[in-house]
Amino acid sequence: MRMPPFSRRSASVLFISGLLFCVPALASGQGAKQQPPVLTAFTINGGADTVSSSDALLTLTHTLVGAPPSEYRVSHRADFAGAPWTQYATPLSIRNWYDGSGTSCTTSTSHVSHRVTLYLQVRAKVGDELRIVDGQRQLVPSNIESNVLRATICANSGKASGGPPSSGETEGTLP
Repeated sequence: MRMPPFSRRSASVLFISGLLFCVPALASGQGAKQQPPVLTAFTINGGADTVSSSDALLTLTHTLVGAPPSEYRVSHRADFAGAPWTQYATPLSIRNWYDGSGTSCTTSTSHVSHRVTLYLQVRAKVGDELRIVDGQRQLVPSNIESNVLRATICANSGKASGGPPSSGETEGTLP
């Protein structure tokens, strides 16, 4: 049986309209992947040039786009060897950050300043995945990690010798 031209056009319009309304529903039902967190800027203490090595805390000023982070890690090393993941909560700050092994920042004889370089990375939990661990099935967090950004600041030790920190200063323990 042949349909009249008007009916064929109406059927085509209905079919196309149905596709337009159904496709977004199908895509959202499949769980579209989240954009990973992306660090777009990172500075230490809001971009300050120098800081005293006796400061107990440094603030890690950063901006990001994408999925909100659930954890972060900071290290003196770009490979983050030994750096633990820590629960993400702003503002980010760290203790025991001083590392006097960096190159000299100034040539002043009244004090010695060393460059301290820190690397920052964040990650976001995007769900759970099933893994076999020790022969048992377990749900473990599925994370997506961000890019890594580096920031450098001069840490003024306040001493001409550049020796170990005095009683008010702390040695760094970051990896």
